[in-house]
Amino acid sequence: MKLVSFATVAVLALVASLAPAQNQALSVSTPLLGGYIEVPAGNQLAPPSITIEAWVTYDDSTIPTGWVYPTIGRKEFTQGVAEWFLRVNANNNNTRQLRLWINGATGVVTLSWNFTAGALAQWTHVAATYDGSFARLFINGAQVAQTAGTGPLAALGAETHIGAGDTVPGSANERWNGLIDEMRIWSVARTQAEIAGAMYQQIVSAPNLVASYQFSGNGLDSSGNNVHGNLISNPVFVAINSPAGPSTYCTAGTTTAGCTASISADANPNVAHSAPCNVAISGVEGQKSAIIFYGLGSNPQPWCSSGGGSSFLCVKTPTQRTLAQNSGGTAGSCNGALALDWNAFQLANPGSLGNPWSVGASAYVQGWFRDPPACKTTSLSNALELTYMP
Repeated sequence: MKLVSFATVAVLALVASLAPAQNQALSVSTPLLGGYIEVPAGNQLAPPSITIEAWVTYDDSTIPTGWVYPTIGRKEFTQGVAEWFLRVNANNNNTRQLRLWINGATGVVTLSWNFTAGALAQWTHVAATYDGSFARLFINGAQVAQTAGTGPLAALGAETHIGAGDTVPGSANERWNGLIDEMRIWSVARTQAEIAGAMYQQIVSAPNLVASYQFSGNGLDSSGNNVHGNLISNPVFVAINSPAGPSTYCTAGTTTAGCTASISADANPNVAHSAPCNVAISGVEGQKSAIIFYGLGSNPQPWCSSGGGSSFLCVKTPTQRTLAQNSGGTAGSCNGALALDWNAFQLANPGSLGNPWSVGASAYVQGWFRDPPACKTTSLSNALELTYMP
C-alpha cells in the first residue's frame, strides 16, 4: 500500500487531548506496607451519587497475619469514619470479602460480596455505584450485590487514598495487595450497561467523569478536572498489558451537518493478528467517501492552518491509508459508519507501515471523510491508540 503524508499544518494553539496510555499499573504490597497515592482534601471525589471503578488484581495467598483490610480506595480514613471505601475485609483470618462503605445522609451503607481463593488473581473489573436509593457492586460488568441506600452520599471534605486506607501507625494494615489500573470516579451511578460497555476502554474525559487515574508512573488525574494525587512512600508502578484495551485521544471535528465522528475498537491487536481487533467509527455523515488511516505516533494539531473548521489531524506522519470506503447511511444525516478489520488489513499487506509489529508497539488510527463545505473539503474523527499485545 502507498504511504501518504498529509500536509503539515501550523500549530495555532496548544491542543488538549487524551494522553496515550502508558500501560502501567500501581502495584501495592500489603506485607511490605507499599506506597500509595493521596489526593488532597476536598469534596470532588465525594459527589452525592457516585461510581467507583477500577481494574485490579488481588493476591490472597500472601496476606499477613493480624487485622488486614486491603483497600482499593478510601475517602476519609479516620478509624471508624469514611465518606466511602472499597476494600477487601480480610479481617484476621484472610476472609475473602469485597466491601463497599458509603456515608449516606441518614446512615452508613455497607454492601459485601464474597469470593473464593484466587478469584481476583487475574485482572478483574470492580465497580461500585451509589445513587442515594441503592448501593450496587459489579464484577466484570455483572451486578453481584445490591442494598438499599440512606440518602445522598455525605461529603466530609477529607483526603482520598488510592491503594491504601487508614495509614496511621498502629492502625490495621489497609494496603492493597496487588495491582490497580484505570481507576475512575464518576458523579453519577452508572448503569450496568454503561459499566460493561466501557470497562475495556481507557476513558480520560467524558461527561460526569470526575477523575481518571491511569497510573502511568504518577498519580495524575487525566480528566481535565485536576484532581491529582501525590505519591506517598515511593509507590511502585509496573509495566502491564492494559486490561482496559485501546485508548481514544484528540478531538473530533464537527461537520457542516453537525456530525461528530467517534472512533473505537473492541480490543488491542496481538502480534500474530490472531485475536479479533475491529476498528469502528460512528457518527459519520452519511454517503461520504472515506478512509481509515494510521501512523506510528500522535501529534494533534489543527487540520487547517487558516484556523477554519474544527477538525484536528491527530496522527503523526508518515501515515498509512487503508482501503477507501463509503460511509453508508443517509446523506445529510449523522448515521454513517466506517469499519476496519485491523488483522485482515495487516495480514493482507505485510509491507504496510509498522510491519513487522512487536509487543508494546503502538498504532495511532483516525478516520477521514469528505465534507465539501468544510476546510480542505474534509472532516476527521477523533483518534485511537492501539497497543500490540503478545
